[in-house]
Amino acid sequence: MASSAGKIEELIRLVWCRQLYTGVGGPAFGVIGHGRANPGEGMELLDVRFELDGTVYRGPAAIHEYASDWYKHAHHEDPGYDHCVLNLVVHDDAVICRADGSVIPNAAIVFPRELAERYERLLGESGSYRCGALLAGMPVVKRYNLLTELTCERLERKYDEFLQRYRQADNNWNEAFYVSLFRAVGAGSNRESYERLARTVSFTQICRVRESVASAEALLLGAAGLLEAEPSDDYSDKLRYEFKHLSRRFGIVPMHRNAWNLRSGRPDQKPVLRIAELAALLVSGEFFFSRLVNCKTQRDIRQVFSASASEYWTTHYCFGQPSGRSVKRFGDMMLDNLGINLVVPMIFAYGKITGNEELKERAIGILEEIRAENHIRIVREWKTHGVAADNAFFSQGLLELTREYCEKKRCAYCNIGRIVLCSQ
Repeated sequence: MASSAGKIEELIRLVWCRQLYTGVGGPAFGVIGHGRANPGEGMELLDVRFELDGTVYRGPAAIHEYASDWYKHAHHEDPGYDHCVLNLVVHDDAVICRADGSVIPNAAIVFPRELAERYERLLGESGSYRCGALLAGMPVVKRYNLLTELTCERLERKYDEFLQRYRQADNNWNEAFYVSLFRAVGAGSNRESYERLARTVSFTQICRVRESVASAEALLLGAAGLLEAEPSDDYSDKLRYEFKHLSRRFGIVPMHRNAWNLRSGRPDQKPVLRIAELAALLVSGEFFFSRLVNCKTQRDIRQVFSASASEYWTTHYCFGQPSGRSVKRFGDMMLDNLGINLVVPMIFAYGKITGNEELKERAIGILEEIRAENHIRIVREWKTHGVAADNAFFSQGLLELTREYCEKKRCAYCNIGRIVLCSQ
């Protein structure tokens, strides 16, 4: 088999857990219980039970292509592997020992060559949307269930990310949401820069200047490093003067202008205007975490994010260059993005942390109201292969499938990949 050792180990685990093997361990070896896959670090299998030469063993098991990989991975020096009771392998080429020198039995697993070849083909075509025909041909209920699992998995992963920001914010929901907001608005090449800005100017500091949208603009644009090099006019001069005062007051060291990608995107997507829109949003009433947790529909979310940038931006996309008159606020695509990538995961996370199942269900219900992200290449590609997303709930499932399984070639962990591999 030509795949890397790690991919072969993934296949071995699938073969073992799904009992797709034709033989294992020789005549003196008997399987009593296959245990379960270990979702965490360390040994690949937990609670395996087997009999060898009349003695019954029970405990965790390791998986390797070659038994000698035990030494390549330095498991013989790792106390975490001292409890290992079995080494499941394809090639039994070495006697292996624990740190104390005691021997761990190897069991060579045998499975059909056709299965290995099918796995190789699946890995080789994992980025070509090969599974599209399979998904499109499934009964509607089965396809719905598979995509539902993927979307829920995506929400769980976003929950983990939000929880990390929540803890970094000393368990302050408003501050964690504030950082998440900036990341969501900065989707794309500037995401990390927006997050850095949110950590340069805290939510608490923004709250202290909320009486003036110009002060909020000055604080954010100045801290972003986007004021000094901008063309001069009365308004930009006013913001520069205001930022000198605010930077001393809050002890802010501005970011460097080079931290931003200022070239790509339409004028209404440039960081200067986006940050001005954020400033207006953050001073538009009591913009707290609780307002968004109470959202029940996508319409509610749009109302919360409906603030318009200050009057100056009505006739400008950037400083010093007047334009035709138009109100500057988040457009429909950005509002959908904020619903999908900010509000829904946040409601889901809050529901999970507080044990409120109704909130988790509401988050999923809101996703079903939002349009599918058909502007994203991955969603369009699945559609050309017969799998159309009716709403954001399903497009999120397709994104999870592609980014966490197809692109990472994790076919042996993917429920759709398993269907392909286990089919006769």
